Amino acid sequence: MSNSASSGSTAAVRDEFFDALADTRRRTVLRLVHRQSPDRIGKDDLARHLAAVTMDKRSAEVTDEDHRQALVDLHHRLVPALIDVGLLEESDDGTVALGEHAAFDDPHLEAVVSTRHGADDATLDAVFRALADEHRRAILSILVDADRPLETETLARRIAARKAETTAREVARDRVDEVLTSLVHVHVPMLADASLVEYDPETGRVADGDQPIVRAEWRQSDDDTAATATDEQITVERREDSHTLAAHHQIYRAQPRSS
Repeated sequence: MSNSASSGSTAAVRDEFFDALADTRRRTVLRLVHRQSPDRIGKDDLARHLAAVTMDKRSAEVTDEDHRQALVDLHHRLVPALIDVGLLEESDDGTVALGEHAAFDDPHLEAVVSTRHGADDATLDAVFRALADEHRRAILSILVDADRPLETETLARRIAARKAETTAREVARDRVDEVLTSLVHVHVPMLADASLVEYDPETGRVADGDQPIVRAEWRQSDDDTAATATDEQITVERREDSHTLAAHHQIYRAQPRSS
């Protein structure tokens, strides 16, 4: 059985997890496999269903070329990314099924996968893409902790201090300027586009956007989850083919797996 999970830092693991979900076709694959669960599904059948859904056709109307293109996308791009983060697993016979990822115990994510939510695909793409970066999750975490709008310079100083594990006063001016530039030109606009923050460029103030489809745990930075995990029951799975812990489960490590 092929069931891959990345090792490495928790931040990188969370980046990969959210990035895998920041794609409409990958979420469609998850939904189709979820509907088949607990049975497995072959890639040939999965490709036909994927082509029908994405092209708004009946299965009988899917052409051989439609099916071929969907199969190529499944094989080279969609399924491997979902396997890498533990959301899918592939058997030796080539069939796929949902992975034993702790995320599937979360009804909120299950609603996203099954489309039982109010967000459109473009919104979900933007939200997960914005969450797929530790710097942006740190911004969200700091804004939640502040519970009020912050000026971009104050936010930059707090982020720099957190990363350097020092106080805001001890952060060098050039480091604050460096972080501020990335905030204003990259990270804050992306978060604002996903409605994860409210940003006023004229006043330079940023506030938590309270995006309804996002769980509080998804906003946590690597520093937050590391601190939380020391006080909560931790559930991780050791892969049979690996001597490292299944790091992707740490995204939900502050939430015990249901028995």
